[in-house]
Amino acid sequence: MKTFIHLILITGLLIFSFSTSAQEKDYYQLKGRVIDSLNQSIPYANVLLKDTTTNAIKAFAVTDEEGRFKMTIQMEQPYELRASFVGFVPFIRNIVTDPSKVQDILIQLSQDEGLLNEVQVVKEMPVTMSGDTLIYKTEAFTTGKERKLEDVLKELPGVEVDEDGSVKVQGKRVDKLLVEGKQFFDGDSKMAIKNLPAKAIDRVQVLKNYQDNSTLRNVNTNENLAMNITLKEDQKSLVFGDVSLGGGPKNSYAGHANAFYYSDDLSVNAILDANNIGKQAFNYNDFQRMRQAQNPWGIQSGALKIEDQNNGNAIPQKDRTQVQSLRSAFTGLNIAFQPSKKWQHQAYLIANNAEVDEKQIQQRRFLSEQAPEPENSESNQIQNYGNVLGQYQVDYVPSPFSNWQYKSQWLGNRISGNQNIKSSWADGQLSDIVNDSDEWSWNQQLNYYTQISPDHIFSIENQFLWRNENGQNEWDLLYGLNSEQDSSIFREEFSQKNTKTLQSELHYYWIWNNKNHLDLSMSYQYQSTDFNQNLFDEENLDLVDYKIDNSRVWSNSAVGAQWKSRVGSFLFLPGVSYFYLNDQRDALNNGENNDRISNHYVLPNFRVKYDINSVQGLNLVYKQNVRSPQIEWLSNAIQLRSYQNIFSGDTNLQPAFYNMLELNYHFFNLFNGMNAFFRASYNQVQYSFQEATDFNGLINNSSLINSGEPQNDAQYSGRLDKRFKSFRLTYESNGMYQEYANQVNGELLDNEQWSLNNSLAFQTNLGKHITSSIKYSLQNNEYTNGDSQNEFNLQRFTNKWESKWSDNFEFDFEIEYQIYAGTNTNSDWWIANSELSYEIPNSAFRLDAQVYNLLDTKSVNRDYLSEYFVSTYQNFIQGRRMMFSVNYNF
Repeated sequence: MKTFIHLILITGLLIFSFSTSAQEKDYYQLKGRVIDSLNQSIPYANVLLKDTTTNAIKAFAVTDEEGRFKMTIQMEQPYELRASFVGFVPFIRNIVTDPSKVQDILIQLSQDEGLLNEVQVVKEMPVTMSGDTLIYKTEAFTTGKERKLEDVLKELPGVEVDEDGSVKVQGKRVDKLLVEGKQFFDGDSKMAIKNLPAKAIDRVQVLKNYQDNSTLRNVNTNENLAMNITLKEDQKSLVFGDVSLGGGPKNSYAGHANAFYYSDDLSVNAILDANNIGKQAFNYNDFQRMRQAQNPWGIQSGALKIEDQNNGNAIPQKDRTQVQSLRSAFTGLNIAFQPSKKWQHQAYLIANNAEVDEKQIQQRRFLSEQAPEPENSESNQIQNYGNVLGQYQVDYVPSPFSNWQYKSQWLGNRISGNQNIKSSWADGQLSDIVNDSDEWSWNQQLNYYTQISPDHIFSIENQFLWRNENGQNEWDLLYGLNSEQDSSIFREEFSQKNTKTLQSELHYYWIWNNKNHLDLSMSYQYQSTDFNQNLFDEENLDLVDYKIDNSRVWSNSAVGAQWKSRVGSFLFLPGVSYFYLNDQRDALNNGENNDRISNHYVLPNFRVKYDINSVQGLNLVYKQNVRSPQIEWLSNAIQLRSYQNIFSGDTNLQPAFYNMLELNYHFFNLFNGMNAFFRASYNQVQYSFQEATDFNGLINNSSLINSGEPQNDAQYSGRLDKRFKSFRLTYESNGMYQEYANQVNGELLDNEQWSLNNSLAFQTNLGKHITSSIKYSLQNNEYTNGDSQNEFNLQRFTNKWESKWSDNFEFDFEIEYQIYAGTNTNSDWWIANSELSYEIPNSAFRLDAQVYNLLDTKSVNRDYLSEYFVSTYQNFIQGRRMMFSVNYNF
């Protein structure tokens, strides 16, 4: 196998060497500079080369701040060189790209005094810069064979799309995506780029310092980046979209449909998807992103709030490379209606359902000497996930200086499953675990913004959230979940949590001038929570001694101030907030008494931004946060986490105190083709929430405490991307270090955890129709718990091929080889996928053939490290699937 891998790598390197050297002979870089009649540089000017026979754009560049441009072109070909900018007469010259004659070109543009000519230039320019808006004319960069918005964005200079559907422009992430100025599923970028047909797109607008509330635009400190997609005129006021239907062996099926309608006052978007081949139209990251928008934001930028580690996930976190089968169905509807300039209505509704089958073989080895013997187990599990998310928003703008906003959001989740376990702890006999949980919430917001004079702005934001969570777990085990205090075997658990949150925040902005303003704020937050739990034994008797009936009223009042000042290339944002916290805890279990905690906090924050020059900058942020424990942690009564873990909290837990420091650096230069960013953060946590664990036979009993030792967390991530004449090189790195102390069987142990991930990727074009890339990544993880140390690493070799020929065929192939090395385990496996597409000439139909898991890999291995044990998993995965589908665009 190693010989085969070496052969693959050598072959890949030879291909890259050959293609690179061959292309170096045929291509070279044309450099130049664009200036005006006063010899001043013209940034953001358009420079392009057109084929004189086909009139097609063969190369394109946008000048940098110094007016420079660079293009990679084919030698000894006749081209038309064009340069243009708003307000200047276009420069046009025919050239033959002979490197012995043309090395560096100086282009001088003269001003055009005629308004008509200026308008004409704006219309024809592929890229224009107007204030804080960068505009791409997409037809200048596309071939017409692109399918979705994602394919269009990948062709635009300075725009990148990653595998998760996030979009970056000049190295900065797009925070919100709009279509015709209207939010597309609350601005979610992935929903738009994966579904919007490419044929409908006219222009892509990048909006810097975006603020959807015009009243607060002059006091915006977030520097958000938005992207607006404008449609072609012939696609408006009619329905367009596409439909795909497919099937294959093993009862495989897949269907996907999009329908869009846009007019001046109404837009309707509908998305449908269903398949049993493991493709999720709405995945875990999408769900978390949209769910987060429905949570209370926390007053004073969330500096003081309750810790919430309940994920409430109703979306599978695993994909088809980790489970045996995954079936999903998705429906999405988005509507925007603007009956007049004063009123605007927006709404969306998402419904998603998934069923996951998992088979897993696990070996669990405990780290403590007092811990039980290692466990070997085999489990089969079926999980059903369902969720509904919705939102309605109405904006009323009675004048240019004030506006009202009401927003109603709702969410419903349901998770149910059944797990069968054969464990060495039960002599290989079968045990069952059944779980069923649901969650629903209703969140309402009412906001008002007004500018009473050019220098004085007021805003008031109010929110009310009502959330209810229910859970039921059943254990039919051949070994008991029992506590140290009682020999009863726990069989069933019911829990319920009801939360009501009200918060309000008032801001007064005093604008001194265009570089300085003061933000004064007052805020209040109130949260009422009830948490109940009942346990039952093997005879279905209610264990009254372990009943939990907790209630809590948590509130805080705050005032804050933040100053914004720009001095030269620096932006300073110092601030401070004062909080008064009142935490009333009422508990009815184990004879506990009521408890009340009152504290005062003064929490500073500071941000400084330094624009080193037009292509690079630094951003430094420091802030202090306080996190109160969630209500589940405030009871000494027993709670069941799993079939082998009993947990209890502490009514006297105190808030944890965070010191947080973050540094960001970015560099983006179109001229030299380099893009880089680096982010590093450090958190120190005082009185962190840590577990004290005692092993009792097969069961571990855990309780939560405020650690007397500080917890230190450090993270970094970085990316360096460089484009050369004929290839592209990308290096990425991220890492994490965590240091803290916990208790095991009464002994205080120091814990350290390292995680490093590095990757290097090459991408090149092999001729005109083939693109190939090779990527190598290495992930290292190390965990130290007292005297015990464990580590594992995972290596990935990935090769992708994308080819197009005859204007109708497209073939994609991807193969990945992974090598896993753990403490006691070594393994390797292959994953390969392929797709062949054929567009029928002069037709709206396309035929596709796909093969997933081409090599029919049966399983993959993973390790999991924690403070108490090391687990090695063998996950059985979805086998080879073949699909044949028909696509129709309308």
